[in-house]
Amino acid sequence: MTAGAVTAGARGIAVEPLTTAAELEALRPEWTRLWHRAGGTPFQSPAWLLPWWRHFGRGEPLVLALRRTAGGELLGVAPFHTWTGDGDRRLLFIGTGNTDHLDALLHPDAAAEGAAAILAELARHRDAWDACDLQQLPARSPLLAAPVPPSLRAATSVQDVCPVLPLPAPPAQLRDVLPRARRRQLATARNRAARLGSVCFEAADERTLPELLEALVRLHGARWAQRDQTGVLADPVTRAFHAEAAAALLALGALRLYALRIDDRIVGVYHGLADRRRAYYYIGGFDPSYEAVSPGALLVAHALEQAARVGAGEFDFLRGREPYKYAWGATDRPSYRRVLRHADQVAAG
Repeated sequence: MTAGAVTAGARGIAVEPLTTAAELEALRPEWTRLWHRAGGTPFQSPAWLLPWWRHFGRGEPLVLALRRTAGGELLGVAPFHTWTGDGDRRLLFIGTGNTDHLDALLHPDAAAEGAAAILAELARHRDAWDACDLQQLPARSPLLAAPVPPSLRAATSVQDVCPVLPLPAPPAQLRDVLPRARRRQLATARNRAARLGSVCFEAADERTLPELLEALVRLHGARWAQRDQTGVLADPVTRAFHAEAAAALLALGALRLYALRIDDRIVGVYHGLADRRRAYYYIGGFDPSYEAVSPGALLVAHALEQAARVGAGEFDFLRGREPYKYAWGATDRPSYRRVLRHADQVAAG
């Protein structure tokens, strides 16, 4: 694709391919405004995706900016990049790998036509890729329902599940949605923590963000060291990514980074994200010497309470069937994978 070459997409949508980091950074203010209007997940925001590209991206990005007319209001962003392995050029979303929800960001008034325009644009530039691998799509994604151009073939399958807990309104009823066994465990943990000293939950702000991130890395590593493993935050590139993304998400109002202190000592850290509809638990860590007070469970309970208080309707534990998620009463919600290939290559294969 040629950078800056605007084409008339499906139903009059103008599509502009952006292929440099400078172009993506220049798009950030519009992209952020669209994110607010469209009600996207934090994983679709430039606060998450631009740091991801800087720290994990390889080659050139391929981001499609959708507008009603060339130079008009931004209606959509489809952030791709090309990954090459074993001779196969695979078009992936920026964020693929350590991002649990992926999708194009589309204005609700242009979702269906925007998704159609994206697939039509990809079909017109068949020389740029061999397979377009759309991973971790939610069931509501317009890209799952968009018509496939005649020159392409699509295969769709369930890829993962994300256990999700519905949150009550009003939030005072939160205890009523939790399983009895979990409520008993929380009561015991709170009593044990109180006997050790003063218990305090702290939310990161600009001043405390570096301290809480450092504690997250340390406590996450300590927890995994018990299993003779290092954990994902041992990687310096991953740490640098999260430090940059956390600062940007905090400014966006989408970061939920909580510390649990007992007598001013940080014994656990919860790293989550949030948008206007739901909260997401991304990663955490706690001091193994405080395991008896279940700091991880106390932090999740605090995050649930805070999410319910601000009117979130769901708490998403993200990918994976770890047993602790179901102990909170969460139930599986699937995410999907849609792989597009060129029709003539499918026929030849």
